[in-house]
Amino acid sequence: MKTYFITLGVILFLLVSCQKDTDIFIPDPGQQLDSAWVNTLNSNAQVIQLSEKISGSFTVQQVSASTDTSIRTSAGFVIEIPRTALLATGAEYTGIVRAEFVLVQKKGDFIRYNIPTSSNRFPLESGGAFFVKLVTSTGTALTVNPNKNIYIKYPDEAPKTGMSLYYNSIAPTVNGLFNWLPANDGSQVGIWSSNTAPFLKGYAVSTTRTGWLNVDRLLEPTAPKTEVNVVLPNLFSNANTAVYLVFKSFRSVVQLSGNSSLRTFSFPNIPVNSDVKIVTISKVADSYYLGVKDEKVIANFSTFVKPELSSLDKIHQFLSAL
Repeated sequence: MKTYFITLGVILFLLVSCQKDTDIFIPDPGQQLDSAWVNTLNSNAQVIQLSEKISGSFTVQQVSASTDTSIRTSAGFVIEIPRTALLATGAEYTGIVRAEFVLVQKKGDFIRYNIPTSSNRFPLESGGAFFVKLVTSTGTALTVNPNKNIYIKYPDEAPKTGMSLYYNSIAPTVNGLFNWLPANDGSQVGIWSSNTAPFLKGYAVSTTRTGWLNVDRLLEPTAPKTEVNVVLPNLFSNANTAVYLVFKSFRSVVQLSGNSSLRTFSFPNIPVNSDVKIVTISKVADSYYLGVKDEKVIANFSTFVKPELSSLDKIHQFLSAL
């Protein structure tokens, strides 16, 4: 612990000394900077506006629930809905279904959709996350009959064993509190493969849940763990910046939480010796900043990241390539 405080103290000293080298930013009168640290984000915070600017989209498709039906995309994402599987206010529904859905497999898209891969402050290795929302033609939410299941299947280049289904019933935000929970309800995750060309393989999910779902397992559960701390220049705070830790060898992205007392971003339980990329995205008034730094996590890890002036288009391009 003593080494940790010395290291963080040195970084805080460097933070002050680096201010002269920070991109010059002169705000117009009345512009919102949100450079002050806060305990609770409000809906007008710059980081909330940033989230809306980079958010991903969903696909919408209509099908009939009067027979067994399936929804398929060109990317191979499949939702199979057996007849009598859907309920509207508790009664069997056989009318038109409006389905809203998306499959998330790229690391940059976990950031774009605000669904970092962690459960109770432990990182998860994801086999892919997806969103499924089913409503009637008049907008009434549909649920899945507890005695039935819907089935989701999608391709993955290297599906892994030991995966389970996780869920989150809370709308994603950028406050670092999005949390995946195990779906201990009989949901099943398996691996499928085709025996004909082009010989695809991937994950198959059987569940009664809708909303945000994630195929996961704990990331390196037996490895030694440590807390990661990230310090930024004074212009940046938890009210205008989101900070992520992207694992290079795993499909895993965690969001660091801002500590308004220490003015740092942190996340516990990171496996020691992990090769990671630290990503910071900021909106300061009408300007955008992107920080990227490659690191190897060691015990009691702290680092300083200096975001660079960027643009919304460049941030989109970066997330698409991540």
